Amino acid sequence: MSGMDTKDDAGYVPFGGGLLLQSVDFFTPIVDDPYRFGQIAAANALSDIYAMGGIPLTAMNLVGFPCSLDLGILREILAGGQSKIEESEAHLCGGHSIQDEEPKYGLSVTGFVEEDRVIRNAGAKPGDALVLTKPLGTGILTTAVKRDILSEADIDDALEAAAHLNKGAAAAMRELPVSAATDVTGFSLLGHLSEMLEASDVGAVVHRGDVPVWEKAVFLAAEGCYPGGLNGNREYLGDKVRTNGLETADLLPLFDPQTSGGLLIAIPGEHKDDLVRALEEQGTPVAAVVGEVVEGSGIQVT
Repeated sequence: MSGMDTKDDAGYVPFGGGLLLQSVDFFTPIVDDPYRFGQIAAANALSDIYAMGGIPLTAMNLVGFPCSLDLGILREILAGGQSKIEESEAHLCGGHSIQDEEPKYGLSVTGFVEEDRVIRNAGAKPGDALVLTKPLGTGILTTAVKRDILSEADIDDALEAAAHLNKGAAAAMRELPVSAATDVTGFSLLGHLSEMLEASDVGAVVHRGDVPVWEKAVFLAAEGCYPGGLNGNREYLGDKVRTNGLETADLLPLFDPQTSGGLLIAIPGEHKDDLVRALEEQGTPVAAVVGEVVEGSGIQVT
């Protein structure tokens, strides 16, 4: 079974000529719309299976819900989740609910990947290109909504991307010689990249100008509007990230905790255009080459 040595996105055990994948994730609402919350939470939970090149097989609902709220809200959350489970072609196999002071929703997901197609977060090599499939900044934008600086309508594109399954990105990876991959969630782009690099015993250069970021996120972060987890990510990474004198405001989105972010994929440089083309054909929100893997350690942002 997978251990904690490389911090893979999903646990796994050998099964039927491949690996049985297992993951679980749930959280409190980041939007007021219960149906959309259900979609985003389900897409986020399914993402760990996709990050390892797997196919989701079954899902189970995990629910915390206050008795004081209308059960119609819960029905909408579950309907949103069900829409994404169906889109993934997994099967819903029930779940479990408890009374809680604040709504919480997510999934426990089981998936499968053939042994010769498993993609771990270890294995990145010098010369690999780093490709990202969703823009950054959702944590900053949803914080702005919570502070009544923006409305949900103002960030509709970002919420739509958060609800977008990484199914197409996984399909693109499965057809190419990908070295390593991970999904970008609460630990931020630089945090998840750091885990990949440590597991692979390499370093990386990230080109800030090539990293896609949602409109308004840089300005909002510069004005102090960002989630507390962003500072936590910065402090944790510390001197693992070298910033080459870049403005702090430009760097903040790279530390932003993402909810249901995209995949970060390392692939040999000679195949990067093939991957970008495959991702575009699959309709991923973006297909951006954001840097490259190098010898050494840590991350240099230029």
